Amino acid sequence: MARSPRPKLFALEAGRRRAPDLPRFSPWRVLAVLVVGVVLAAAGFLVWRVWPLTDTGSGVIPAAPAVPSAGQGPHSPSAGATPMDDAGASRAAIPGVRAAAGILVDARTGKVLWEHRAHAPLPVASLTKLMTALLAAGHGGLDRPFTVTPAMLGAPGYTVGLTVGERVTPRDMLAAALLASGNDAADALAVHTAGSIHRFVHRMNRRAAALALTDTRFSNPSGIIDAGNHSSAWDVASLSRTVLHQKVLRHLVRRPSYRARNGAVYLNRNPLVSTYLGAIGIKTGSTTAAGQCLAAAARQRHRTLIAVLLHARGDPAAGAATLLDWGFAHHRG
Repeated sequence: MARSPRPKLFALEAGRRRAPDLPRFSPWRVLAVLVVGVVLAAAGFLVWRVWPLTDTGSGVIPAAPAVPSAGQGPHSPSAGATPMDDAGASRAAIPGVRAAAGILVDARTGKVLWEHRAHAPLPVASLTKLMTALLAAGHGGLDRPFTVTPAMLGAPGYTVGLTVGERVTPRDMLAAALLASGNDAADALAVHTAGSIHRFVHRMNRRAAALALTDTRFSNPSGIIDAGNHSSAWDVASLSRTVLHQKVLRHLVRRPSYRARNGAVYLNRNPLVSTYLGAIGIKTGSTTAAGQCLAAAARQRHRTLIAVLLHARGDPAAGAATLLDWGFAHHRG
């Protein structure tokens, strides 16, 4: 009987098979990859949300009639209002008032009592919301609810926590934007008023031109984005005069707090409304680029004064209070 052939040696297992070498992973490399991934994701989100707001095509200010520069005559703040005039204004340093730019003006007459670099173009942070509120309030239907959409959300910085599908009123959003300084509330007002942030910014710049705010250009409704968004102490004071002429806005900016129809309470970030005699507003603002900004107004002895400090050093509320004290003490109506 023929024997079966023996298997060839190379077909036999010569010993335990060696396990393949596995690549070694450094925990530091893994961590670096994760960090890079997070940074790229964050950068992509910011580009998606922020780039449209910094687009220079978002409403270029139309050409406005030429106006005199500071010290050469009056500037027209708005139709029907007495033009602001800095003839005779003091420019001497006032102890306790420290800011990159500032101004003190009589709200009724437009007479500038004190100024420091009043026309310097500077980022103004959430003082931007004064224009947003002015446009939204003029749209009407302040107590007619509207639905929050995705286009209204996603703004960086402080928000009041709006959610998609939530029903809110323009009046409540005005309070949320002016008192609590919610960036989502400002965007909600913008989209509700104009249909998109892009179109609303165009309207902001058109109104700025109509009000002869020649130092001003807006790039977003909230002011959280400083790129392409700037104004001056003069223009903020002029805009503040216009805001105080609007009854609904005048009543809102002086309130220490506001309760919305959904029960949310919005606290006024301006401490002067609770601590300064006769204070009636107006708005705070703060970003890294703009520093601490404040537009403050107070009424005493039948006179209303508006103080604006941009990039204030130290406590802006204390500086504004000192400036208002100086105005009421040294100037009579």
